Amino acid sequence: MGYYPIFLDLRGRRCVVVGGGKVAERKVRTLLRAQASVRVISPELTPRLAQWAASRKISVARHGYRKGDLGQPLLVFAATNDPVVQQAVREDADALGALVNVADDREHSTFLVPASFAQGDLQVAISTSGASPALARSLRQRLQALLGREYKAHLSFLREARREVLSSVPEQKERARVFRKLVASLKEIKRQKAKSKNQKSKI
Repeated sequence: MGYYPIFLDLRGRRCVVVGGGKVAERKVRTLLRAQASVRVISPELTPRLAQWAASRKISVARHGYRKGDLGQPLLVFAATNDPVVQQAVREDADALGALVNVADDREHSTFLVPASFAQGDLQVAISTSGASPALARSLRQRLQALLGREYKAHLSFLREARREVLSSVPEQKERARVFRKLVASLKEIKRQKAKSKNQKSKI
């Protein structure tokens, strides 16, 4: 099965998580980072979910899932350990035309949540199309070590530089040349830092 990779702007968009355990907590955490409007439906909550509810970072319905609970969401996450509830959530989301992720059930999900990490504006997401989440996590860890925190500063600089170039360089080909030089200069800075670090380690 093929999937279409995409980054969504979820700011203020309604996302519903059905379930109150650790899996649900992980889903909510990433949604909050994306500034989504999150509603959790579950009679029980982890301490962290309860904390977010108390501070009004999320809204909560403290009862078992009921038909009609979803409202009009953009994304739905079925994250319970009850197959009957999981199926009900999936069917209701499908009827609403909402995208649904059913935990540990690729075949009944309309989207998958990739293994991901961020360094400031740099966001990297990895998917094996559900074939091996463990491999996706392993690759994420390797890339996270390779693409370190310095990329946060790099992208902050490049964002400002891009604004300046777009406002001061009218010709598109020249802008592209400047952008390439900026990226190349950052690569050289990183190479020199790595070389210096290696030399110090040999002393």
